[in-house]
Amino acid sequence: MNLRILNELDRILKNNPTLVSNEQSLCQVINGVFNITLTSVDVSDIYTLADMVDNAVLHNYFSNVWQAETKKYKYSGLSIIDEVNALNPLAVVDLGCGFNEFKGKIDNLIGVDPYNTKADITSSILGYKSSTKFDVAICLGSINFGSSDKIIAEVTSAVNLVKEGGLLYFRVNPGTQHLAPESKWINFYDWDPVFVSNIAEHLNCELLVLRQDLNRLYFVLRKFLK
Repeated sequence: MNLRILNELDRILKNNPTLVSNEQSLCQVINGVFNITLTSVDVSDIYTLADMVDNAVLHNYFSNVWQAETKKYKYSGLSIIDEVNALNPLAVVDLGCGFNEFKGKIDNLIGVDPYNTKADITSSILGYKSSTKFDVAICLGSINFGSSDKIIAEVTSAVNLVKEGGLLYFRVNPGTQHLAPESKWINFYDWDPVFVSNIAEHLNCELLVLRQDLNRLYFVLRKFLK
């Protein structure tokens, strides 16, 4: 749950109680405050409404504002291409692939993203299902938003997509806000090395690499054999 959005919605409804009975006016106010384009809202539950607004904020930002900066990262940037290809993978999934930059550069890669039309498959990490077990999963900047429960669920989903002995590459945000004003309402999760170590142990994975990569954390997991 994005508490900033929840609290702002609570403030809007308390200051303008008549909006509850006027969906069109409420949409206009919400769209203006959060810079989104909802055409209908569910006011029966403020928590459901907050999730709806949160999803719309993320969709707007990553569809219309965000630009990839892959080249600037030393460890979690373009160097991953040769590193993954050296594994001779039969199947690779890029979860939250954005503009699908690694397509055609990393062998046998499928790009999955909920917002970007360049993806091979339009889906969230939690929503993506596959009968294929992948040799490698790439999650660069895509598991960064929401509560710790949501973060754990998304990492778990990524690990479940990978075969035993497979590798997962992550770039995560230690809570740093993006500079674009449109990111104001995004809830960036505050990753730290202890949380990385704990989640690796929780999911029965070996933590192979953990290092700073500019203002992000980069880590690699190997899924243990059962």
